[in-house]
Amino acid sequence: MSDTPLPAKASPFARYHFLLRRLHSLSGILPVGLFVIMHLFTNAQLLWGQEAGPEGHSHFQHEVDFIHSMPALLFIEIALWGSIGFHAVLGFWYTFTGKQNVQHYAYKDNWRYTLQRITGIVALIFIFLHIATLRWRWDIFGWFTPFWAHGGVVDGETIGYDVPMSIPYTAYALQVSWLVVVFYFVGVMSVVYHWANGLWTAAISWGITTSQAAMNRWGYACFGLFLALTVFFLAAMGGALKYNTVEDTTDEQRVVLAVSIDNDEEADKLIKAVDWDNVSEELKKEVAALITIDKPSESDRK
Repeated sequence: MSDTPLPAKASPFARYHFLLRRLHSLSGILPVGLFVIMHLFTNAQLLWGQEAGPEGHSHFQHEVDFIHSMPALLFIEIALWGSIGFHAVLGFWYTFTGKQNVQHYAYKDNWRYTLQRITGIVALIFIFLHIATLRWRWDIFGWFTPFWAHGGVVDGETIGYDVPMSIPYTAYALQVSWLVVVFYFVGVMSVVYHWANGLWTAAISWGITTSQAAMNRWGYACFGLFLALTVFFLAAMGGALKYNTVEDTTDEQRVVLAVSIDNDEEADKLIKAVDWDNVSEELKKEVAALITIDKPSESDRK
């Protein structure tokens, strides 16, 4: 290690390199990494679908309700977004100021170094679009997938406040287009790889794995975590894709989904499948100005 002092005008990234490196890895491990595990495990409950009957109970809905009921949810989100922002800013700095030598020395560590930075950029883009289209409900290139845990909002008015909608909205979001499926696959796998590989390198940065044998053992553990998170994601994806938004929904879910989405063809299918005898009078009043409430004929139901 050189004792040569840094220039007086050195950037903060250079002057506090040691501290920032460790804070960068820490921000990715704790708030962001733990959230990734919880989020993918929660989404994996989609595989079980929902119970038959008029209530629409499901394991996934239960988990979503629990998350939304947390009293400190706002502070958790602030901490999470702050960590992602901090991690992303430093990550971009390290990505565009660091040097890789894959072209000259194609060793696995150099490939790991390069993939870590590529997947970091892909993951950041994915996270932004994922949140923007579902949570903020932005319409991006026609990809508008609204998500509410219960009910929906049409023209600023809430409808079906007590109708559980987590599964129908999530399934619809992934079934909009095969491009969305590809986007989610690439995005989530980038997140999973970036975190699992970052966990491995963090142990080296913090001096936890100092020998090659220790690095190998920790590498196996991180790879196991990578596989587990991949299984969670594939379970969620499979559950969402196999869910039939017309046949597997309750009558009230069909009504709420039909008036919430910007897809006339899908909305018509949903409305035709509704048995209005199973829809509350309150929900009928809420959607009366939006759709024609007319009991379908027997041929329509078939």
